This record gives sequence, structure tokens and C-alpha cells, in this order.
Amino acid sequence: MSLTHIDHLTHPDALLVEQDTRNGITARRNILLGLWAAARLGRKGADAETYAWSVHFADLEEPGHDDVVEKVVSDLKQHGAVICERGIRRQLREMQARAELQLAAEPL
Repeated sequence: MSLTHIDHLTHPDALLVEQDTRNGITARRNILLGLWAAARLGRKGADAETYAWSVHFADLEEPGHDDVVEKVVSDLKQHGAVICERGIRRQLREMQARAELQLAAEPL
């Protein structure tokens, strides 16, 4: 394999695309989790969408996804839902997989 053959993998533009894709998956995962939680909170339409975005923006507070999990757990508990942090983390993994599949299926 020649260096020019793998150059596209290390080219700065390729790294930007990879970073953008990773950020896109994370954003979609957070929105999907937010919509899932919004349904459990009884929110619909624009209210559910606004809540989903608030879940995504919670992810900007600290590195990692613990801030997202904490927000959703707190909101669901305030609403009286019986759910544990472990269940939210499981749901987060499910939404991660869905986000990856959705973005992979979209045309470039």
C-alpha cells in the first residue's frame, strides 16, 4: 500500500468530516433520547421538540454523556416516573445505535 493510497485517511479534510460525523451522531442520539423522554413526560409536538433540544444542550455542559443522563433522570423523577439511571443509560445506547443507522442511511 502506498502512502498516497492512505493519504485520504489522514488528510485534514477527512479528519473534519470524521469529527462532524461523530458530532452529528451524538446530536441525533441526544435528540432521540430527548424525544423518548418527552413522550414519557407527556409532552407533544413543539413542546416535545423543545425538550429534546434541551437534552442535547445539556450535553454541552460537561465532557461525556453523564450530564444528559442526569438531566433526563432528574426530569423523569420530578414528573413521578419510576426509572433508574441504568435504564436511561440503556436507552442512551439504543438511541446511539439508531442515530448511527439513521445517519448511515442518509445520502451524502
